[in-house]
Amino acid sequence: MSDIGSSDIGSRSRTTSIDSQMYAIPAPESPISTGSSSSDDGEEEAEEEEWGNGEENDNEQVGRDWLARPLEAPVFDVSRYIFQSLAHALNSADFAQAIAIQTRTAGIINSRSRELEQLVDTLQQRLPHLETRFARGSQVARQIRRRLEFCSGRVKQVEKVFEKRYAIEYQQAKDEVERVLDEEH
Repeated sequence: MSDIGSSDIGSRSRTTSIDSQMYAIPAPESPISTGSSSSDDGEEEAEEEEWGNGEENDNEQVGRDWLARPLEAPVFDVSRYIFQSLAHALNSADFAQAIAIQTRTAGIINSRSRELEQLVDTLQQRLPHLETRFARGSQVARQIRRRLEFCSGRVKQVEKVFEKRYAIEYQQAKDEVERVLDEEH
């Protein structure tokens, strides 16, 4: 295999690296006649000397007969077809448009990723402050809950005392409070 330098990468040709004609089936130059011989006897003798006698001659005759048959379809060169298809696809306007769309999309994605990075940085800077505020708020909420529980317990104790000592006034005040609450709702 040949050594390819880094400077050769940009200067490569856009032609196929495999000669596809090597694999193509050649068309016969002239049909072989099966009737009377119209060629010289000298040509036939030269062919016999060239091909020799025996088994080798039989194999070659079969090969020549196969090559001498007319082809029913033209030879299809697969590598040439693929290369031309790729070359056409790369040179078309659709490819240029696809590249433009891809470039635009890449730009949008890059700008959005930068925005996200900025938002993450901002949130990471604000996070310690928010954590301390949350901790302070939860501590205050616990204190308020304890105080409310204490106050509600005291109110229930006072309510029991007033209910026993001042039963008539307590019922009148309770009815009035319930009437006011019903009017509000």
